[in-house]
Amino acid sequence: MASRFSALVKDRSKVELKELFLPKPGPKEVLVRVALAGLCRTDIYAARGELSTKDDLILGHELAGTVEAVGASVDGLKVGARVTVNPVLACKQCKGCLSSGVCLNTGFVGIDADGGFAEFALLPQDSIMTLDNRVSFLAAAYSEPVAASLAVLKSGIKPGENGAIFGRNRFSELLQAILTIYGFPELPVIDTYLSEPNKPEPEGEFDYAIETFASSEVIAKMCRAIKPGGKLILKSRQHEPLQFKLAEFLKREPVIYVLNYGDFNQALELLSSGKLRIDNLVEGLYPLKDFEAVFEKAGFAEARKLFFDLSL
Repeated sequence: MASRFSALVKDRSKVELKELFLPKPGPKEVLVRVALAGLCRTDIYAARGELSTKDDLILGHELAGTVEAVGASVDGLKVGARVTVNPVLACKQCKGCLSSGVCLNTGFVGIDADGGFAEFALLPQDSIMTLDNRVSFLAAAYSEPVAASLAVLKSGIKPGENGAIFGRNRFSELLQAILTIYGFPELPVIDTYLSEPNKPEPEGEFDYAIETFASSEVIAKMCRAIKPGGKLILKSRQHEPLQFKLAEFLKREPVIYVLNYGDFNQALELLSSGKLRIDNLVEGLYPLKDFEAVFEKAGFAEARKLFFDLSL
């Protein structure tokens, strides 16, 4: 095994490719040889400095690969096992962790701890999820967005209700594909980027509305679009403040759901079963050394996800 590895590091004000010394896993840590890592909006926000991160951070939280080494106290994981990552990190110290097992102060791989835009990723055992042979590394590296999409089901929406998705992008496509598997009809997708002067905005039409890219204007449109007592389902991870007029919201008395993740095991099962295909949501695979061009391209590639292939 090599003593050094390449990693994409956010070093305070800049992002650069660095050669780092290969770390040894601590007692409950796992060293993963990364095969593929997906690029998402959160990574771009972190790279630009729009999202607060730790210093000297290895970016990336959507990854899949094989176990290279394990710590002395790691059980049930063997070298060579195929794995992916749940990037949500429990603090294990807050009242929620100690009482209910639901952390009130979660961290995130690639934001608060080093991630997977690297040849190797050192991760806590609790973050590691093993893969069966039915799921490819590409599909496994897509499991985080799938788990994020599954969260909308926690709102209690039903196939017989009249709903809409706000925002036309790869997340809306993924969300629609997942909802279809669970018996939902194809939902209208309201493009929040394009204005259609001759087409009136929906008003009081939907039982629920799901956003996939939030802004103050989008939230206002969603509120106008739902029936009184309808559901506003907020799913994207915007890091800029949003504003809304409470007086306008009072007229609709909406039920607002702000949802994080569904079940990661459920996400992997969907991908393993073949019911959910993500091939049409992938733009391409790129070497890590081309990160500058890849990041620039990702800013214009809302329809398809770009991946780093660490074998290139």
